[in-house]
Amino acid sequence: MVKWLARVLGLGIASGVNPQSLARQVRASDPELRRRAADQLAAVSEPWAAELLLVLFKDMSGEVRAAARDGFRHQGTAATSALIKALEDADPRVAVPAAELLGEVKDLDAVRPLLLVMKFGAPETRAAATRALIRYGRSAIPGLLLACDDPDPWTRTRGEEVLAAIRLAEHTAATVEPPSA
Repeated sequence: MVKWLARVLGLGIASGVNPQSLARQVRASDPELRRRAADQLAAVSEPWAAELLLVLFKDMSGEVRAAARDGFRHQGTAATSALIKALEDADPRVAVPAAELLGEVKDLDAVRPLLLVMKFGAPETRAAATRALIRYGRSAIPGLLLACDDPDPWTRTRGEEVLAAIRLAEHTAATVEPPSA
């Protein structure tokens, strides 16, 4: 009963972690404590955990950022909302890895934000968003068709380029012969 109530209220009791303790660790001065917090947060698929990982994703320590990236990877689609926030960050050191992770997760909720970043983001972020959409493959096509109808010529051109890249990747995969037994 307590675990059910904790899950309903979004508390960490159900997952066996203490959100307040982890929040303190995330803001600790010791990078090793922050890295360990990222490792623990990876196992929690609740929204508060993804938000704390987002803080660590922007950390000054490369080891902490790498642990947060692994944490997001482990959370999968539960991390999509936090990764979209990171994608919208003005700093390409945050937005580019977020786009890359969204390309791995392939959550359809991220297609539109990736298209928007492809249009308005910094050059590095635009390139990462394009690569992410190509990784989505066929599932990104409905959103890309909308981009192809955009009044902005740049957006139409990018949408068409990504569609062509997806079709080429599919064609290449279909023409490669499987190894013989």
